[in-house]
Amino acid sequence: MSRADKHREASSTGSVQQPKQQKQTKQPKQPLMQRIKEMKTGYKVAALVVIILLLAVIIVGAVVWSYMNRVVDEMHEPIQENYDLSLVGVDGYINILLLGVDSRNMDNIKGTRSDMIMIASINEETNDVTLTSVYRDTYLKLGDTATYDKITHACVYGGPEMTMKSLNQALDIDLSQYVIVNFKTVADVVDAVGGITVDVQQYEINQLNKYTRQTARNIGKKDYNLVKAPGVQTLEGVQAVSYGRIRKGTGDDIKRTERMRTVVSLVFQKVKTMPFSDVKKIIDMAVPQVKTNLQMNDILALGFRLPKYNIASGSGWPYKWTSGYIKGVSYVFPGGSLINNTTEFHKEVFGQEDYTTSLTVNTISNEINNRIQAAKAAKELDKIKEGETKKDEPAAEPTDPDNPDGVDDPDDPDYNPGTDPSNPTEPVVPTEPTTPTEPTVPTEPTVPTEPTVPTEPTTPTTPGTTEPTVPTGPSAPSGQTAGSPGGTSVQGT
Repeated sequence: MSRADKHREASSTGSVQQPKQQKQTKQPKQPLMQRIKEMKTGYKVAALVVIILLLAVIIVGAVVWSYMNRVVDEMHEPIQENYDLSLVGVDGYINILLLGVDSRNMDNIKGTRSDMIMIASINEETNDVTLTSVYRDTYLKLGDTATYDKITHACVYGGPEMTMKSLNQALDIDLSQYVIVNFKTVADVVDAVGGITVDVQQYEINQLNKYTRQTARNIGKKDYNLVKAPGVQTLEGVQAVSYGRIRKGTGDDIKRTERMRTVVSLVFQKVKTMPFSDVKKIIDMAVPQVKTNLQMNDILALGFRLPKYNIASGSGWPYKWTSGYIKGVSYVFPGGSLINNTTEFHKEVFGQEDYTTSLTVNTISNEINNRIQAAKAAKELDKIKEGETKKDEPAAEPTDPDNPDGVDDPDDPDYNPGTDPSNPTEPVVPTEPTTPTEPTVPTEPTVPTEPTVPTEPTTPTTPGTTEPTVPTGPSAPSGQTAGSPGGTSVQGT
């Protein structure tokens, strides 16, 4: 027997056959409700509460998602596919373009000039918002064309896409999201928040009422009020829109954009403190009149952070400007140069102290300067003015619009005399009265003198009966009598 055979035989005789292991059968899972029934009472209650909360969250989430989908679908207007916006990234900030147009038809924005051009820059870390109004007559390169014109005409020629591209290549920013509203939207929203309170100046009233009539006619509103006197007062929707539109004789476009930022800031302050039920009513009302390319996730992200946002500052742009007329058309040119204004913009809005402008900005800046010089040489530029934009003061409504002076009127039925102070001051001790002085002793009355006895009247002489007077000799010198030199003169009567 070979060694191999012996090995196989030993293996077969020495091996013990192991019993096969039986497979464990899995117990079927009990239904959720059955497992809950088998729990102790305390665990049952906790489990049911968790289930109810989860169902509530799912239902609310589904409702909100469905609602937001409907809202976004109705106002969503994407930009042209593959449109080059000339984006220049700005880290840590979200930049959104806000456009206001004088149009009741929101289905076709092209062909409509943008009356309001505002950039909202949101600091993602601090939630501070900076509003920058671009003057609508600002002379810039329009999109990828060779045309230099007012920035308000970019919306006419190329809609929000051309407006964003024009601003991106002039300011070195990354505008890719926009929101467009018309005047009716603003008027309706202002009415929905109960109006805004501003201090109307005397010189603004005429233009304010003029635009109130015009705006009411444009948006189809027949019931409206006019401002009758200056001072702190609440403006309704049509008046608020008109307040942001007044221009001629009241600060021109520089002051007009400041009023627009005031309206936006005051409305924003009210909306962000309103309950969602009221905000939803405003959204439902405004959506048909709003166009945006913001996506669902963008809107939800902005909405969740809305209460934290704070409009920290605002200004018009260009910061330094030169206005003038070329062939009868008014323009606003970047003062000094576009380069300087763009550099200052990055410093003021984004905190970039040593910003260097791009080649695109430098090229556009040089072309604008060349065109200005050519217009001057041809004597086509006139009515030149120069100025500098100031930062806005924080917009805030008076704490008591009906009593801006803060003086309580006792005749007011709501007069509040105030509460007793918790720590009253000690009463002031009265001073002792002054001791009166003794009265002055009156002087004795003067004794009257005896009346003078009248002399007897002289008996008149009969004319012609008196003897002629014999002339006397010359009188002696004073102090002497005749015949007695040096003696005292005694004269009888």
